Amino acid sequence: MSRVNDGIVIVGASAAGLSTADGLREGGYTGPLTVLDEEAEPGYDRPMLSKSLLAAKEHATPAPLRTDEQLAAKGIDLLAGHGAMGLDIDRRLVVTNWGEAIGWRHVIVATGVTARPMVTAGGTTLPTLRTRADLTAARQLVTSARPVTLIGGGFIGLEVAAALRSHGVEVTLLAAAELPLAGSLGDEIAGWLHGLHLANGVLFELGTATASVEETARGYDIHLADGRVRQATSVLAGIGAEPASDWLIGSGIELDHGVVTDAAGRTNVEGVWAAGDIAARRDPLHGRRHRRFEHWTHAIEQGRRVGLNIARGEATAYDAVPYVWTEQYGLTLHMLGERRPGDTDIVVEGSVSTGDFVVAHGAGNELHGATICGRVRALRTYRKLLRARASLTDALGAAASA
Repeated sequence: MSRVNDGIVIVGASAAGLSTADGLREGGYTGPLTVLDEEAEPGYDRPMLSKSLLAAKEHATPAPLRTDEQLAAKGIDLLAGHGAMGLDIDRRLVVTNWGEAIGWRHVIVATGVTARPMVTAGGTTLPTLRTRADLTAARQLVTSARPVTLIGGGFIGLEVAAALRSHGVEVTLLAAAELPLAGSLGDEIAGWLHGLHLANGVLFELGTATASVEETARGYDIHLADGRVRQATSVLAGIGAEPASDWLIGSGIELDHGVVTDAAGRTNVEGVWAAGDIAARRDPLHGRRHRRFEHWTHAIEQGRRVGLNIARGEATAYDAVPYVWTEQYGLTLHMLGERRPGDTDIVVEGSVSTGDFVVAHGAGNELHGATICGRVRALRTYRKLLRARASLTDALGAAASA
């Protein structure tokens, strides 16, 4: 079955995909615009799954990114349950799970990432928290009041731990790192965050990786790399994410842990673009060939830029300051830029121990990033400093004049 379409196809009703659609219309594109998504109810506020939605006392549903009325007003044809299965760059077709072959002049890959699977010895994939269905399963753990073991000490794992503790669920978190998030935040902030979780009753098993998980009559036996075995009643895995790019294998699109793009969002094939979490941008400035940003604001802003570039026939680079936030125990931690390996962490305002601070990250006299808690007015200041490639001296000066 074929669907006639000489316009633009966006694969993925993600924040990046829908923001690309917005950018296309904003930039003046008036032709056919089709968005494909494999989920039956696509386009919802995914970061809130592990933040406010799991912590909420009432079972609120994820907020839609666009209403039907908003889609109709912009002439966006969203095909729910239509996942992309392949891309034909010669005939310019997207093949879907419905057997459709949809033509395109431009196609934007915005399929994002999927949770990295952890599979038991018996072949069962452990639950994660990435989709609406995952949220329902996690809420059932809350209702059952059974102890939960979390595998993974990244942002998602810590957010889920905080949310479950807010419901009184007993939580044990296993992580290979000696101190969760130390690489992203620095030892001082990571130590404070670890202490916050301890004070709220989270139990930790740190410094040892999980080697394997075995299902038992009681639940699970978790085999650690040092030979010990921990028993668990219920398990959730949060060990990272993988780009949803398998459907592009063999298509001719360059892949390297994501869809490789230039700074404007263009791939190696004319007319094919990528936006959001799946886009792996060349980044010679930081000595890395390709890198991806799995952040909400990046997906929205970079997706809009891709849409504008296509509509206006431009190749303008997206160069906004990276930003991510996490909510835990009623506190919001904001991270601007990036903390790089070997960076020094300087408390420029407040005190980390009180949960009210601004910490600058850098090396030599280069400012690479800032982590902020409580002092939200500093966000604007440090975003400007990072955009201007300011120095650590400039950051200290901004703090002194605040």
